[in-house]
Amino acid sequence: MMVELLTGVLVTSFAFCLFGSQQNKDDLETDDKIEIVEITGRHVTLSCQTCRKLKRHREVESNLFECTKCRRHIDLR
Repeated sequence: MMVELLTGVLVTSFAFCLFGSQQNKDDLETDDKIEIVEITGRHVTLSCQTCRKLKRHREVESNLFECTKCRRHIDLR
């Protein structure tokens, strides 16, 4: 009976750590991806189809972003 109780506690704590840390990472990622750099626009981390990597994009118009490396436009409207 003691082994079953100990196993249950370990499984529960493992599940709590696994799913609890995922929620904290999601909260941090949404805060880090958007930052206001200047009055004209904001910089956002998006996946660039030309570069095939996560790159910084500058907002040119409302919900229209431009890759800072290859200058490809991404329309999120």
